[in-house]
Amino acid sequence: MPSTEAQIVHFRKPRPVAGRARRPSSSSPYGALFVILKITERCNLACPYCYMFFMGDESYKQHPPVMAHDTQAGLVAWLQDAIRQQGLRSIHIGLHGGEPLLLNKKAFRQLCQALRGGLDEHCRLKISMQTNGVLIDEEWIEIFSQYKLSIGMSMDGDESIHNLTRVTRSGRGTYQESRRGWELLQRAAAKGRIAPPGILCVVSPEQPAARIYEHFAQDLGANSVNFLLPDYNHDSPEVTPALIEACGDYMLEVCRAWFAQRRRPQIRFIRNIISALLDDETCARLAANQHNPFELITVSSNGEISPDDAIRVLAPRFRQTGHTVHDSSLSDLMDCDTWLEVYESQVQLPTACTECLWRHVCRGGAPQHRFSAAGGFDNPSIYCSALKRIHAYIAAMLVQGGASAEAIERRLTAEVAAPLS
Repeated sequence: MPSTEAQIVHFRKPRPVAGRARRPSSSSPYGALFVILKITERCNLACPYCYMFFMGDESYKQHPPVMAHDTQAGLVAWLQDAIRQQGLRSIHIGLHGGEPLLLNKKAFRQLCQALRGGLDEHCRLKISMQTNGVLIDEEWIEIFSQYKLSIGMSMDGDESIHNLTRVTRSGRGTYQESRRGWELLQRAAAKGRIAPPGILCVVSPEQPAARIYEHFAQDLGANSVNFLLPDYNHDSPEVTPALIEACGDYMLEVCRAWFAQRRRPQIRFIRNIISALLDDETCARLAANQHNPFELITVSSNGEISPDDAIRVLAPRFRQTGHTVHDSSLSDLMDCDTWLEVYESQVQLPTACTECLWRHVCRGGAPQHRFSAAGGFDNPSIYCSALKRIHAYIAAMLVQGGASAEAIERRLTAEVAAPLS
């Protein structure tokens, strides 16, 4: 809608920000921690875009296929110490793999019992899981219900699209198995046994985004969906101007389909942008807190601790940190060069971002998309042009819907965003 998008053009650029990043506080400033817990490091599928198995990181081959009991116990003790020492009030543990349901049901129950029994009385504990859904059955549903797990399903679209990429090692598509798992989750949610499941979809720029969105929203009845840009960086040979343009087109097509409907599932990337554009506090919190590495850690099946799962694959230093749940603490991470490098990348944005109109709500995009071996994180996102288009479109649609253009401009241009402390 060119006439609507043109309303955003008059917004002034923000003043450039200079200065060095500050070292983090010795205690958690937010009282929260997200743990990506790799309870398995093998998968029953072979999705070609998977950052864990097909992006050059082969550390999983040296790790146990499943997390051992002593590692689970070490994690619980590590988190209890973090609660005492850092004043954590909230912990979210995301069970990941590989495919987490490759852990047998008895061991899975024991893990959930250890987490609930060791942490529930000390903090607000949320346990979620990301799965391809192929292995879900009624017994798994009962386990999810018993231990109050929130479930996210990884899907790529309708059957013809899903079966192009979400395949077994022999190349067989898995849509029917995933659809069966999804419907079991939906029926359980309708009966109040579990929370409504969500869908996570990796952007395939050559595919029809609106059709994929409609399938999730209408055919599958999803209440929550998110779309992730492929985890490429400045060193990825796949990255071309045409790919970036196509990814931007895809995300804009999702936005148009979402704004055009009355029944709208929650789309995380759209929600985050709208919230920041419409609310001062949300804008400040998003800008200060986005990708804070001290609020998100990955624990491998052998107990090694590293930053965000998508970052650890970028270079050996991000996965070989020397820290484990057996011999380190959360405060140790705050003095670790690995985390400080990622931390500084969020406090001190790339030079190219300092005069960008969208920097308060974008914060340079995901750090993994900014990385290069030569420049570290001091690069604009490879998706920079696409991100600008997405933010401009959403801002324009908000103005068209009655939001104050002046208030949005103030949030975009004023120094409303406090730095990480």
